Amino acid sequence: MKVFVAICVLIGLASADYVVRNRNDMLKYREECVKELGIPADVVEKYQKFEYPNEPQTQCYLKCVFTKWELFDVQTGFNVENVHQQLVGNHADHNEAFHASLAACVDKNEQGSNACEWAYRGATCLLRENAALVQKSLAPKA
Repeated sequence: MKVFVAICVLIGLASADYVVRNRNDMLKYREECVKELGIPADVVEKYQKFEYPNEPQTQCYLKCVFTKWELFDVQTGFNVENVHQQLVGNHADHNEAFHASLAACVDKNEQGSNACEWAYRGATCLLRENAALVQKSLAPKA
């Protein structure tokens, strides 16, 4: 019986739906990553303007934030389904054209880059190609 309960719990966890994050989550994750990585205030100002210079500290910052959002995993890379849901909302229809455009921004790290570079590569593409949706999903609610 214990084994059955354990299996049911694991199945439930594995099939749990992604929880769409909001602006407050973003602010919390940003603060945590800035603190963890010791990002200077002038660089944080760039991030707040969606400016992400291609340098190691910024690469690791994006890895940190996207990992906390459960959009990136250092072993498997980006979860396109979660990214799609985050951008479109709780009732994402996962239409194939939009899904494909998101998938075009991510790779399986065939280059063998470190996790920070890998996350940066996908994150900057996702942010560039979907800027309006990203900003809308993070806008303060009126």
